[in-house]
Amino acid sequence: CLGELLTTFVLVLITLSAAAQKTTSSETKGNLLTAYVGSALGVMVGVYIAGGISGAHMNPAFTFSMCLVGQFPWWKFPIFAVVQTVSSFISAGTTYILYYDAIQYYTNGSLEVYGPRETASIFATYPADYVSVANGFLDQVGGTASCPRPLQWCWSL
Repeated sequence: CLGELLTTFVLVLITLSAAAQKTTSSETKGNLLTAYVGSALGVMVGVYIAGGISGAHMNPAFTFSMCLVGQFPWWKFPIFAVVQTVSSFISAGTTYILYYDAIQYYTNGSLEVYGPRETASIFATYPADYVSVANGFLDQVGGTASCPRPLQWCWSL
């Protein structure tokens, strides 16, 4: 559990910090590419931290899909899901604390979800207005279902 807690914490902290840097600097000290590279780096570091301990699932959806394909025992799923969720909230709080001054400066003290100075996208992703619920559902199911076998193969190397 501690391995999964740490690996999820590091992944989410690095990913959110990359997004916060990009957003709060108005893309002068980071851009879309650096945010993507930061996220990839977060995954890599997470796998190095706990790949050999817990499998470095880092996401309840991934753990669920591993259970569905028989690569992970179902009785561990609730434990991993709770640990991963708690770890994600801790890392989001840590990112907010680390970037508090930058966020306040960027927004002039007015935190907003939409608009030119929104900062909610640092901590969450939102679908475009034209994406239907069915399309969003298929996107998430397809993206999650395609992960287990290739990653499990890579981690066993």
